[in-house]
Amino acid sequence: MRFRRRAMLATTLLLLSPTWTFPAAADETEPPAAPTATGPKATWIPPLRTGDDDAYLRFYGQIDKGLLVFDDGGSTLGYGPVDNGNSSTRAGLLLHGKVNDDWAVGGNLEWEWTPYATVYANQRNRGDFDWDSNQLRHAEVYLESQTYGKLWLGQGSMASDGSAEADLSGTKVAGYAMVSDMAGGPFFRFSDGTLSSIQVKDAFTDYDGLSRKLRVRYDTPQFYGFSLASSVGTQVVPTTTDVTVWDIAARYQQTLRDFEVSGALAYSQPADNQSLIDGSISILHQPSGLSLTVAAAYSDKEAIDGRYGYVKLGYQTRILEVGKTAFSADAYFGEDIDAADSTSRSFGVQVVQNLDYLQTELYLGGRSYSYDEPGHDLDRSYAVLAGARLKF
Repeated sequence: MRFRRRAMLATTLLLLSPTWTFPAAADETEPPAAPTATGPKATWIPPLRTGDDDAYLRFYGQIDKGLLVFDDGGSTLGYGPVDNGNSSTRAGLLLHGKVNDDWAVGGNLEWEWTPYATVYANQRNRGDFDWDSNQLRHAEVYLESQTYGKLWLGQGSMASDGSAEADLSGTKVAGYAMVSDMAGGPFFRFSDGTLSSIQVKDAFTDYDGLSRKLRVRYDTPQFYGFSLASSVGTQVVPTTTDVTVWDIAARYQQTLRDFEVSGALAYSQPADNQSLIDGSISILHQPSGLSLTVAAAYSDKEAIDGRYGYVKLGYQTRILEVGKTAFSADAYFGEDIDAADSTSRSFGVQVVQNLDYLQTELYLGGRSYSYDEPGHDLDRSYAVLAGARLKF
């Protein structure tokens, strides 16, 4: 306990040091790249940063709110404004500085605020906003070398975080492999009309590695698009578990002629009696805008062994001058996720309209949830989520 408190304090002090800076990253598990202030991609919000490319401090974030409608087979209720569980409202600071042509140092401090999230709102707490629902996502520093790789220390993504969620469809804000993020809070309803104690998020998961922990992590440099990472850590947010966990992940990110490819494969140990293997790959054919995304995982637990498969077809085109429009349809097939001999099925459609100048995405997603468990007769549920994500 004393070690974790001292480590978190040291990390915070390092982040506040004026000599450190942050790099921008593009995936959902790390802060987005800074927008350009001029040129064809110019936006109405200038980059909120000081310094130059060699050393800078940048404030960033996003606001993602929407309206959720959920039909549990017995009632249809609306929830809003809800926080989109696919990509939460958050804000942070990036700090980055070059030491020389090979070495750089930096860090990241980030919080999220979700008083009424789609993974929380349900039939029993409708309209009950939890205004104190905020969480520290990142409080980390790093040392990076183009030759030797990157070493992380502090609260942040484990090596396996995001390994089940490679997605180049352009519709991830409306739906992806973690299908319960759209409407994980509501309860399934029994066929006799009574609510069960089973929430959507209990029956659907993508087993996406170990998420964020207080950890030490090392990433190798990329070699022809391939890289390896490993980490060891323990959970301190939102609660302390006193369990040491570790993982290892391989990633591939490359453009091959007309194809953009992103993929990952990870092995992790979330507990002493549990191991997890998960992976995903997404391929985008840039000239046509067509994409294919596949994800799968197997969780070896002491009681039950959960597994699932996920597939998504996408299409991106420019119908309007304001930005690309992305369409997709997906399917999820899970076995033994919440209970032995149970099945979890979900089918969804998504559309996202980009408004480049406003740094905004307008999205609409629809999804069905079907869950079968021995001894329970549960109705099929349907969810529709519409909203907007503004990045700055």
